[in-house]
Amino acid sequence: MKYLRNIEPFKPIKINEMIHHSGSKIASKALVDNDKHEIRFFSFAKDESIDKEYYEMESLFIIIEGKVKVVYNEDDESIISDGNIFALEADIQYGIEALTDAKLLNILIKE
Repeated sequence: MKYLRNIEPFKPIKINEMIHHSGSKIASKALVDNDKHEIRFFSFAKDESIDKEYYEMESLFIIIEGKVKVVYNEDDESIISDGNIFALEADIQYGIEALTDAKLLNILIKE
């Protein structure tokens, strides 16, 4: 396939089976990763986190399983859980903390 990777064409897969974590680590699987777009699955063990970083892209989280806390700007935070969709503006810092074992789809878009 020209743009997508880590997924087989013409083969259905359940969204919660796209990625798994083992132990207390964060797993990540990119379907698209370029200068203008990222589509990435994450699987977090409870209490694992990604520190706040600056993102110039707009970001969309789709929570597949579990509950996470998104920390953004200086002191803002939101708790999102399975079935929720959560968007963030471009040009901000944000991080994620898993409040339970969690799986999510993250889509980043620039332009």
